[in-house]
Amino acid sequence: MLWTQSHSAEEIAKSVKPPQFPDTEDEVLVTLINRYREQDSWKPDLIITEEGLNHMMDIMELAGELEKRADYNSIVTTKFAQVAMKNIKKINLQMARNS
Repeated sequence: MLWTQSHSAEEIAKSVKPPQFPDTEDEVLVTLINRYREQDSWKPDLIITEEGLNHMMDIMELAGELEKRADYNSIVTTKFAQVAMKNIKKINLQMARNS
């Protein structure tokens, strides 16, 4: 998620197109990426908050894709994301020291 914060929609599209969306036009990917940004779908960290989950469910309801809301505590665990974010911060600190 940190990478998406520091790169343009065009750069993200170029990165994801070959492995995941080879048949999708660049303009479509860029439009979708910009929509994700406008919806604040990509956060700078990996922790899914209750507010974030509710926001995602709001979007899914508006699209007619969600029949029933899920309880945050029943479907979310943040322990893996917390460890990953700590590791990322350590790596970033080490990289900064080596620069």
